[in-house]
Parts: sequence; structure tokens; C-alpha cells
Amino acid sequence: MTMKLPLQRFALAAVLIAVSGHGFAQFGGGGGGGGMGGGRRGARSDNASSQRTGDGLSTPATAAAKVRDKLYDLRLQLMVTPEQSPLWDRFSDAVWDLAGRGGLASAASADDQTAVQFAQQRATLAADRARRAQAVSDALSSLYDTLSPEQRHIADQNLPAVIP
Repeated sequence: MTMKLPLQRFALAAVLIAVSGHGFAQFGGGGGGGGMGGGRRGARSDNASSQRTGDGLSTPATAAAKVRDKLYDLRLQLMVTPEQSPLWDRFSDAVWDLAGRGGLASAASADDQTAVQFAQQRATLAADRARRAQAVSDALSSLYDTLSPEQRHIADQNLPAVIP
């Protein structure tokens, strides 16, 4: 009986990985990394050179890869069920949207703006980020309601590191 439960969990994880095409494609599985998790590993090795910038700072591509890897790892740790998969996808899309636009605030140039225009632009960006953060919170609340006690424990321990 004790061997049966780990085997069932392994089989469930394998099925989830196989049927979660949307989530897998989102994590880079469709490109040259191969199947069944190869996309994640391939993305990590592809980004190894981008981590060695001259000033040692993280690039946007490296930051995106870190978020993608954390989401991928957490999905596997949670053993998201097929019923939970649409809610997971909504949550991970919201996290991806929030993380993907994080650098936009610094992308705008203040050279051609008045101080008032610059302040208005910053307020608009802050409001947009707040809207996207609320979307993450709403999606997580919906997902969290469907999690088992064990999944909630894993989420409580690991989610704060995933949300940008």
C-alpha cells in the first residue's frame, strides 16, 4: 500500500505534464529544448551567457527565465490536477504578465518630457502595475480555493518567491 501512493503520484505527475500543453508551451517546451521538461533545462543553459553581463546584473531575459523556472517548478511541486489546470494557467499567465512588464517603467525617457508629464507617466505605470498585481491576487485566490491541504502548504511555502 505504501509503494502504491508514490507510484500513483508519479503517474499523475506524468499525466499532468503530458496533457498540459498550454502550460508546457508557456515554459518554453516547444522550442529546441525537447520534450518532457527539456524546454526548461534548455532555456536555463541558453541564458547562461546572458547571466554574465559586464556589471553582473540580471538582464530582462534572465529575470524572465527565473520566473518561468519558478512557475514550472512550483507547478510540479503542487502536482496540479487536470481540474486545477485552467486556474493554474490563469494564475501563471497573470504572474507572467506582471513579471514581463516590470522593466517598462525604466524604459520611458524623461528627456523629452516636462516634470508634470513624467510624474503623470509614472502614476499611469504604477496604476497599471497595481491592476496587474490585483489580477495575480484574484487568480491565486481562485486557485488556492481548489488546493488540497498538502498543496496549500506547498503554496504557502513557495509562492512568495514566485510572485514578482
